[in-house]
Amino acid sequence: MNSLDFAEQFDFFPYRRLRGRGVSPHFSMRVDGIDFHIDSSKGEGYNLITHAHSDHYGQKNVCNSCAVASRETATILKASTGKGFSGMTFNIGESLNLGTRVKTYPTGHIHGSSAFYFKDGVLVTGDVKDYRGLPMCHVLITEATYGSPEYVFEDEIDRLVEEATNATFGVYPIGKAQRVAEILKNAGYDVAADGKISKICECLGIELCKGGETTLAPPWEVAMASGKRYILTAQKFYNLPRIVISDHLDYEGIIRMVEHCNPEQVVFYHGNPSEHLIKELEAIGYGVTLLHELEKVRIGRRD
Repeated sequence: MNSLDFAEQFDFFPYRRLRGRGVSPHFSMRVDGIDFHIDSSKGEGYNLITHAHSDHYGQKNVCNSCAVASRETATILKASTGKGFSGMTFNIGESLNLGTRVKTYPTGHIHGSSAFYFKDGVLVTGDVKDYRGLPMCHVLITEATYGSPEYVFEDEIDRLVEEATNATFGVYPIGKAQRVAEILKNAGYDVAADGKISKICECLGIELCKGGETTLAPPWEVAMASGKRYILTAQKFYNLPRIVISDHLDYEGIIRMVEHCNPEQVVFYHGNPSEHLIKELEAIGYGVTLLHELEKVRIGRRD
């Protein structure tokens, strides 16, 4: 089944917006005559922001009155940009009336990350760490950041806690920093950070201290720290020692998520789905479509 076949079957139209000589990230879809732009630059209709990471275009939509984001995502965007969010906000789990019914679900990726479920069974997840709260659907539009079989891992929570004394941990300021701060505080550590990490923790009610026994810093600053130094990631390209702490599903987790949601069609719109992943999903009965296979359409946009 190609992209047009499954789109017609489930009564929606996924597409990519042509913009200049390229295309707008990540993708768009039309449901009941209304355009929804997913983690994308501004467009006519609604911009759905799955979470506050900059590569998902939250910061580009802070002043967009037609953007839609969870309250926590809006809070993080305000803390990281200094600007109040102008769009519509919701509590995760609520249903929205956006000209068509849209139900929201948690994905566990970072604070405020949300999936969007459209009434005819189309589920857009954004990035996912915990799929257990997601519903079954006909079409699953999702990520594959670790979509290669070389990425099979478990979070090394015990090691993180054991190494925390007199350690500096390199963490992404939005998302991972807050998760790690909560883990370490619950384990009894005093956690210190400054800059964006501190500001975002504060806005989410996560209390840090000055001069704690454990320090959180952006990955690019860890090399200058004293004491033990680690990067908290499942990625393998850093020179410093790493402890595996990821905000994403690993390869096997992606497959389990698909089986949990049990769609007829999977669309990977973000990340790097490998040929191995595609073939494995097809072998167990799921149709797979990649982002570049969607139709490209030139549609006027609102500046």
